[in-house]
Amino acid sequence: MSLKTEAEVLAALKARFCAPTWALIPHVRNGTGYQRRTTRTADAVAMCLWPSRGLELNGFEVKVSRADWVKELAEPAKAEDICRFCDRWWLAVGDAEIVRPGELPPTWGLLVPKGAGLVVKVEAPKLEAQPVDRLFLAALLRKTVEVSADEQFLRDEVEKRISAEKESMRADFELQHGADVRGYAELKRRVAEFEAASGVVLECDWRMRGSATEIGAAVAMVLNDEHKRLRERLESLKGQAERIVEQIARELNPEKKRGAA
Repeated sequence: MSLKTEAEVLAALKARFCAPTWALIPHVRNGTGYQRRTTRTADAVAMCLWPSRGLELNGFEVKVSRADWVKELAEPAKAEDICRFCDRWWLAVGDAEIVRPGELPPTWGLLVPKGAGLVVKVEAPKLEAQPVDRLFLAALLRKTVEVSADEQFLRDEVEKRISAEKESMRADFELQHGADVRGYAELKRRVAEFEAASGVVLECDWRMRGSATEIGAAVAMVLNDEHKRLRERLESLKGQAERIVEQIARELNPEKKRGAA
């Protein structure tokens, strides 16, 4: 796996050289103002914060393309303006293929991608670091303040986004709740009209004798004119029953039967 951008490599560095053991600062110049003869910038500097681990200062050069690395090799003294203050100096690359065998300076370590992080391929040797002077210290502190301000800005922006999203969700909820309340009121009104017109009270109780299914079936029967067909059927049965009764009466009364003959 490779890391495509400098930002991805810096994020991996920050994950490896992280608090509380380390303080990592990106893009550190060799000094503030224009007191230096040349202005150089390290892609990152990390300070170990634990005395038990030597309080080492590590510097990093980040490369995400072969062309950038070849350009760096053409200017071997470029890194020295900051490397001289560091106990170790590293090359962190986005792809292990960027550095070919024999190209890495003997005083440099090499960090290569593995998954979303970085691992040591070549250990950086311990260097004879010069004491940090005031110009470099000022550059470190300035960048620390800038990074802190940027992080605070990002936190504020995140809080604003979260607050806005909460407000949007609350507004959506109130809108939906209002629609639900109006819908319930309309349903209640229609139920009341149905009860008044039909004389059927729709009880909302599981202990009720009648069921919603039975009431629905009765309503459907009315709407489908089944009551009319049922009435016609009953009238037909009534007529048949009356004729049967008359026939039985004649059979039981022979005199009436002969008179009829």
